[in-house]
Amino acid sequence: MDMYWVFYDAAYDEDVMETLEGCCVTGFTKWDRVLGKGPHAVPKMDNAVWPGYNCAVVVVALDEESAHLRASLLELRKKLGGRGMEIFRTGAERIEDEQV
Repeated sequence: MDMYWVFYDAAYDEDVMETLEGCCVTGFTKWDRVLGKGPHAVPKMDNAVWPGYNCAVVVVALDEESAHLRASLLELRKKLGGRGMEIFRTGAERIEDEQV
């Protein structure tokens, strides 16, 4: 399994949600109003000095879904001009209760 972390400008929320719904994603966790600063961007702190904010989504994809999800996210980032969206992927393992 792979875990995808997607951080994006709130203006792209509809695009990201449509992309997830249009590919193999059946579930995700989403955070609105994520504050921070990327290495090549101005801070987004949702205040008068640093206006704006991001959103974040985490998706866990099974091995057979991962390539399709990755391709869909990269296609969206390209469509958006390569800005305002960062994608990270790590391995994931579900922790199950041990049977007694």
